[in-house]
Amino acid sequence: MRNKRNSTNLLVSRHSGFCFGVRRALRIAEDALKTHRRVFSLGPIIHNPQVVNEFSKKGLITAKNTRGIKNEKGVTVLVPSHGINPEVLKKKRFSYIDTTCPLVGRVQKIVKDLKRRGYFIIIVGNKKHPEVRGLSGIAGKNSLVLKDKFQAKAFNIRGPHALQRRRLALIAQTTAAVSNFREILSEIAKKDFTELISFNTVCKNTTDRENEARRLAQKADAMIIIGGKQSANTSKLADTCKKVNKFTYHIESKDDLNNVLLKRKKKIGIATGASTPIYAINEVIEKIRGKVK
Repeated sequence: MRNKRNSTNLLVSRHSGFCFGVRRALRIAEDALKTHRRVFSLGPIIHNPQVVNEFSKKGLITAKNTRGIKNEKGVTVLVPSHGINPEVLKKKRFSYIDTTCPLVGRVQKIVKDLKRRGYFIIIVGNKKHPEVRGLSGIAGKNSLVLKDKFQAKAFNIRGPHALQRRRLALIAQTTAAVSNFREILSEIAKKDFTELISFNTVCKNTTDRENEARRLAQKADAMIIIGGKQSANTSKLADTCKKVNKFTYHIESKDDLNNVLLKRKKKIGIATGASTPIYAINEVIEKIRGKVK
């Protein structure tokens, strides 16, 4: 996309806008708001503050946990797109609607099976992310979250729980970087295990976005990554691009462009996280056009 007036090229990633799982979750949320008196989401329905604010205006109440939610007629709870530990709702006996991305649901099933079979489960990801917290809750105490190769290198099979740690299974947060998963797997493979199995559970859409963003960052004079600051896949996109283009900026909306220097940047790449709406991209494009005049 070329702005002829100032000869600035805008290179927009082919993998922009909502992913399948996000579109599905928002569609389910829309339907729930039409058919239930009060609807609560356990945490943000997706990791995009603008979209969460839109749904708040429509009546969706974001709750940090189940405390304070009255289990009464007409009240339902939404499980957000990144999933939670299913036991949370079973204990409370809430009426609930599950918007968990099917790919996250698949990983949850894998973890349940691995736990049943007695494996020590290693989860590659950010332990503070809701998806990982849910997977950890399912896996139980015989599990561990590793964020990078350095933590993997420090992981010790020996010690008081050596027997439980000899049969290892490795899975990944769906929005983890494949490169990070492979690095951790390489380190774990050096350990004194009796059995090691691994599942590359990184979402293909995440990988496609990462590869395309890296390609654009290599060509562009500056790179704009649009998406929520709490979005794991958006943050990883920004980190990936910064490795090849120091002029990489992670913004949530057009307003954040006020602090971005784009003068004399003839090629500007634009990529988004999986929970970034198309309108946010268009708003950023229009503001960039005015900013680089």
